[in-house]
Amino acid sequence: MDDPIESERSTDIDEMDISEDNLQKPNIFNKYLPFYDSVKRQGYDLLEEIRENLSRIIQLRELRPGFSHWSSKLQRFMSHYGLYFTKIDHIKIINLYIAVLTIGDLDFSHVKTCFDMLYDLTRKTRLITRDDLVVDWRLLHKWAKVILHNHDESYSLVSVPNDIESSLFYCIRGCRPYFAESATQEILDEFRPYLCPFDSAFSDTMRIFELFLPVHLPLNLHEKGFKLWLPEFLGIWESIYSNPGWELNMVNLFSLLAWCNIGYIDWEPWLPRIFTRILKSFSLPVGKLQVSLQQYHYSMSSVTTWIVAMLGNGSSCLQHLQDLFTAIKNFYHPSNSGKFQQDLISFLSKLAQAFVDRVHLERKANPVWYFTPPDAYRLTEQNITDFVNCVKECAFIAIFTKAYLKEAAKACQYLSMLRPELIVPPLVEKLFSSIDSMSEPHRFTSIMTCLASLARQIVRQAPHFSQGQTYVLPLLMAVLPGIDSNDFKKTAVTFQFLNAILMLVTCVDCSSAIHTRNDLTEIEKEVCLSTAKFEDFVTEFLNRTFQMIDTLSTEMSDAVVVITKVNLEDHVTELALTSMMFGIVQQCSKKIFQTVREKITNFLAGSFFTPKVGKLVTGLVRAILKANPEETLKYLLPQTCERIENIMSHSETTILTDHKGDTELTWCLILFSELVRARGDTLLIYKPIILSVFHRCVRIVHKDTHEAVANAAKNLLKSLSYVYPLEYRLTVENIEEPFTDFLPIRAWGQ
Repeated sequence: MDDPIESERSTDIDEMDISEDNLQKPNIFNKYLPFYDSVKRQGYDLLEEIRENLSRIIQLRELRPGFSHWSSKLQRFMSHYGLYFTKIDHIKIINLYIAVLTIGDLDFSHVKTCFDMLYDLTRKTRLITRDDLVVDWRLLHKWAKVILHNHDESYSLVSVPNDIESSLFYCIRGCRPYFAESATQEILDEFRPYLCPFDSAFSDTMRIFELFLPVHLPLNLHEKGFKLWLPEFLGIWESIYSNPGWELNMVNLFSLLAWCNIGYIDWEPWLPRIFTRILKSFSLPVGKLQVSLQQYHYSMSSVTTWIVAMLGNGSSCLQHLQDLFTAIKNFYHPSNSGKFQQDLISFLSKLAQAFVDRVHLERKANPVWYFTPPDAYRLTEQNITDFVNCVKECAFIAIFTKAYLKEAAKACQYLSMLRPELIVPPLVEKLFSSIDSMSEPHRFTSIMTCLASLARQIVRQAPHFSQGQTYVLPLLMAVLPGIDSNDFKKTAVTFQFLNAILMLVTCVDCSSAIHTRNDLTEIEKEVCLSTAKFEDFVTEFLNRTFQMIDTLSTEMSDAVVVITKVNLEDHVTELALTSMMFGIVQQCSKKIFQTVREKITNFLAGSFFTPKVGKLVTGLVRAILKANPEETLKYLLPQTCERIENIMSHSETTILTDHKGDTELTWCLILFSELVRARGDTLLIYKPIILSVFHRCVRIVHKDTHEAVANAAKNLLKSLSYVYPLEYRLTVENIEEPFTDFLPIRAWGQ
């Protein structure tokens, strides 16, 4: 007879299969696990257990310690399974935590737990509409007043958890879209009497307004929303010039309001004043005079969000933005450094990011319910082009700043997402012109760093820009001289760029495709012909890498220094080299893999390296081992084990107890420990020789050698017991010739 519990669980699973579409937002990756059915069953059972225990805790009024424990369980459940419950259950759980906050004299630790859980449950705003949930703003305001104006903690009268203020702000942010339609009037009635700029309560009041005023109301509720206060607040903002702290709260409020109500507010009359205030907030020097720094700076995120929200439908905002960049363009030059430069470059980066976010939200198939700009105010293709043309000139200058290069590169990355044809070609030309310049090394590394962030836009075929693929092979060949053991920064940047490109392309010679396919465009034909250079690139890259390793080995030998502690530069180089080599071999043709494997095998034959330099070599081995374990083990593992056996046979009586150790043996065991990282099933045929090495070397007392043996044991156990993916390629299609069914270059960057 069937087990009734097992039968009931099977029924539950069947019910879940039927209603899985009703779940709020399950973790989409779980379905790819080999044991998905048991994952679903465990998720269902775990949720039932959590709900049952939370309910029991509330009924019995025993919050300590169960409430925090089961809330933590729920948080962990959501991180593993996603929002793996229906909308009804979702709303019930939210209401549960809101109800807990109504308990009098609630412990602050439980208050923070409620705040964190409410934010996690409400952060996906698209899943719950205003019709589904209403949150009382007074409840959150009560706790805001208790926490923000708590004087007992300073006298150690109460214990308040760390970051409870941050949890409160995030909770209010998540619950704010669900305040009742009457909340705006209620908030104004309660706090408007405190709006006196000469009163110390004014600052606290503006903070409350920034946190609580509803800005996500639908069109039919605008009369009960921002229209009750916006003209008054704009008048207050216009009348002050002394840069008080509460001005930041006001700007943050205007910014969020503009973003959530694109097309419903006429900002046109205010544009000159808005941009004048933004320019003033940068505190730029005028001539030889240094303008006194403002005490409070606008948040660049708020400023850029506000600007982007005002664009579109023939607004003069873009012209004002153009005028702003004209005024501040010279300050982006690297020679004009100062405290202001960080804000200027952050302004560029966040402006481009906000614009990308708006384009994404406007063209999303399932938009957020509160983000519904009128069709006339949605960004057009021409708006996007005009924006990129407006921003790109300053972005190109900003990438040469030494202090904030990453932020500037991020700005170029966002712009290239919008219009790659306007960003990629100029930067590529700048790189080619800087390669031969020995007097400006910073120019080369700056452009390389920037192009690394644009890798996907360079390699993929976009509807309006496929020319980028023609740059791939010339760029790969051109930057190889950047691998220089005497210049770590240049080498690191070169590795970073190569890694970014090689992770997105298949290293396959597609030149024969021009004879077998008749559907190729002229650009595709050019790209296919250029891929014939992949083998030359790989060969030259390995030669330069081996030369760098030999140079480093020689330097260390000359200095008679053997240092096992790895500094940051070595670690970065090792990771970049391993990742880049893996990018090559995981999706290359068999011919190119054979070339790589032969060169690495020949380089290793009869050589040994110190632990420090050896990490670079083992990084290469790890990469080819991960891509093709059978082939790699066949040519490396037996030879390595044989070397170890020979060394042990010739000096076993002394080497086991010698605290000085044997450098060659240590290196061979380090290499052995890397080789047993291979996929578990590929190691089984080598079981006898692997066990033989362990039996002979496990009693060695030399520290580094013994550590290598221990690492080998750890890696072997992981390989035999862990679950890991077998395929890492960009595509599961056959990338070998002939290319009649699939052309690898069309998968680049996808």
